[in-house]
Amino acid sequence: MEIMFNLAKKFVTPSISINAQKESQELIQLSIEIDRLVNKMTIIGYQDNRQIVVPFYQIIRFYTKDKHVVCETTTGTYRVRQRMYELRNQLAGSTFISVSNAEIINQSAIQSFSLTSSGSYQINLTTGASTYTSRRYVKQIKEAFLK
Repeated sequence: MEIMFNLAKKFVTPSISINAQKESQELIQLSIEIDRLVNKMTIIGYQDNRQIVVPFYQIIRFYTKDKHVVCETTTGTYRVRQRMYELRNQLAGSTFISVSNAEIINQSAIQSFSLTSSGSYQINLTTGASTYTSRRYVKQIKEAFLK
């Protein structure tokens, strides 16, 4: 992919243009991710009676812990008020993927996969943590990563 800047005084506000021969799923995904970064989609996290605005691009994963939904970033772990099904609907079509009913992972935080003897996958994250898929989600993982 080539990145070019077109600088001129006639442009009042910056804009991004994607030029290609035809529209593809990768280009659509790219446009969604650019939009999310530019518009800074965020979620409110709670930690030590403080509210913290957490941008989605910083989030490594969402998971349940002690009957609460938690988001993990490189800087910390925050409790969120949304339920897992609400997050799944909100993050549909983004870089996040459900690996079980209790966990959603940012695809860019996945380092590697290991197949377990039970037929599920061990997912190794860039943070050094690892988690497992439920067998129900193995097909979705294969479709997302083994196209």
